[in-house]
Amino acid sequence: MRKPLSLLVLLGAVLVLQACAPAEQPGSTLDEIEAEVRARTEALVAAEEAFDWETAVTFFAPDVVVQPANAPQYQGREAHLEIYRTFPTMLEFEGIATAIVPAASGDMAYEYGVNRFVFDTPDGPVEDFGKYLVVWTKIEGEWFVTAFSFSGNAPPQG
Repeated sequence: MRKPLSLLVLLGAVLVLQACAPAEQPGSTLDEIEAEVRARTEALVAAEEAFDWETAVTFFAPDVVVQPANAPQYQGREAHLEIYRTFPTMLEFEGIATAIVPAASGDMAYEYGVNRFVFDTPDGPVEDFGKYLVVWTKIEGEWFVTAFSFSGNAPPQG
């Protein structure tokens, strides 16, 4: 008789613990976080590939820190928009995320990947391949780029 009573007590305890456990919130698993960030990345890259700089810059936090290749670091969404606007000779752009790694905290993730640019020059189109590293931070429920670093694979000219 004791065994069935012990099993009932154990079963009751398990049910109580499950009822008291916090419900899993949307976006709380690492897979869900990765999917959220990937969706933001894809939307950002689509805007960049369309040369829609005004839309692309909205994916960056107001105080984003950007470290471009062969240039000084700058900070801020407006500064980044000005840099975007210096790309009038860009003919093509393609960015591909290699990996998105969410933090266990659920409010940050880093992403790295590769990119390809084609610029129009007086000597004809020039293609450049490179890589990037992005830090995404969840701010008031939405993911924004808070740090961005990129460089080309070719050695600097000159």
